[in-house]
Amino acid sequence: MDAVRFDRQKHQFALEDHTEDDDVLESVGAPLSMIVQVTRRCVLRCSFCSESDEFPDPTTASLMTLRQKLRGIRRVYLSGGEPLLRQDIFDLLRAYHDDFEVVGLPTSCTTIDRSVAKRLGGLVHYINTGLDGPRATNDLVRGNYDGILRGILNLRDAGLEVSLSTVVLTRTLPYMPYVVQVADTLGATKVKMAFPVLRGRAKTLPESEITTKDETVRMFEKLVQLKKELGWRPSIKLALWDQNTEGYALLVYPNQQVYAWPVYGAPDGVMHVGDLSKQDLEQIWQAYPFKRNHINKYVGRTTYNG
Repeated sequence: MDAVRFDRQKHQFALEDHTEDDDVLESVGAPLSMIVQVTRRCVLRCSFCSESDEFPDPTTASLMTLRQKLRGIRRVYLSGGEPLLRQDIFDLLRAYHDDFEVVGLPTSCTTIDRSVAKRLGGLVHYINTGLDGPRATNDLVRGNYDGILRGILNLRDAGLEVSLSTVVLTRTLPYMPYVVQVADTLGATKVKMAFPVLRGRAKTLPESEITTKDETVRMFEKLVQLKKELGWRPSIKLALWDQNTEGYALLVYPNQQVYAWPVYGAPDGVMHVGDLSKQDLEQIWQAYPFKRNHINKYVGRTTYNG
């Protein structure tokens, strides 16, 4: 994987200078990044959740075995649901931290008090949480604004890096400047704007909540301009779901089935690409049909960056 390096400051991969597409595809023998769902249990009930179907939690032993199978990947997210609901999460994070270049933890932040924040120190490289606007807006679409802010403050005080994701809906779009201002105030490194993927609970979103690409790009451009004018420090990113990003993410479900996501036209928005209980990672990667989209997305080629 010499053609690709991880830029810790930008929280994304980068290509070495003058690297051609075909050279990258040939040199990358494993996914750059994978999302491992360690639970589907959650403390929130987000209106836009795409992973709301329930699964039994995988055992500690199965997740430790999975860790061995995932060697060769540069970055792993231990995701959910809410991963901090697992009693063994600190043991899992410690083990994965020792084996992977980058370990990320997506969390609602609402379960993070000072003691939890302190225990996370040295176990994760960065943490991502969601915020969708001021209290009333956030609580309508995600919930527990105050808990999210308390968790972020506890992480900041413990010296941990936090980035924010904000879901793009008609209801939330006007408040994106607020989200970036809060991110700047709290010392977050990044704000990522992302459209909902219409699966799971998100299937019930009213059509009136779905924004257009044009109005969302205009908001992104406004945020970049405001960043220059106001001196905001977080990077700002916008991810669009189109043919250039289709299937870019690899999700490992709690039952070790591997899916490409998002896949348009598929019955549930995902495509089954393998089974880590029966196959090794190389077999799954070789059969995976979205390699180019995967690489381009994770090196920032198909993301608006500001």
